[in-house]
Amino acid sequence: MANEFNIRSLTAGAFNYVGLPYPLLGFEDVDLPNLNRLGRAVLGKDLLGRPFFMDCTIDGVRLPNEPLITISGRKNIVETIIVGSERKGTVKEFISAEDYKIKIEGLCIDPANKVYPEEQVRQIIDVCERAEPLGFTNAFAALFRIGSIVIKDYGFGNMKGKPYSQSYYIDAVSNYDYRVELLLGQESENADLNLL
Repeated sequence: MANEFNIRSLTAGAFNYVGLPYPLLGFEDVDLPNLNRLGRAVLGKDLLGRPFFMDCTIDGVRLPNEPLITISGRKNIVETIIVGSERKGTVKEFISAEDYKIKIEGLCIDPANKVYPEEQVRQIIDVCERAEPLGFTNAFAALFRIGSIVIKDYGFGNMKGKPYSQSYYIDAVSNYDYRVELLLGQESENADLNLL
């Protein structure tokens, strides 16, 4: 029997994600993006609000099988209660925005062979173990001006009887270079800092 993998069932088992059926019965009159464009990621979400699969590269290593990318942000806001006022609610003061949180969920599988995807897993481990900011290329992340990340957490899940595949996740935060001017007496030195 030829090597056959059902990517849909493997993804559903690993991440509880099931894509829309094809053809899109009941959605004929909806204007959908062209999913047949090769080499370009589709930006957006499907009709059920789930993110599209997208090509993703970390520090020059392309993650296999176009993983799911989730990006979230958070603002630091101080809420002050107004005492003795008849006004309801609080006064909100924006302090700062935190780094973006990036969650990458993917599946390692070698569709050409019926063997464990050891090389793909090894590449992901090598990238995740680097203790430095890493270059990050993804069309969705580019909308947030994210070009560098720091990996905080990663892991590989069990595949429940699927010996030729391996699920993984990577939790990271965005990283930005800052330009700092150090003052030493009357002299100043300019330095580009990349603080980890």
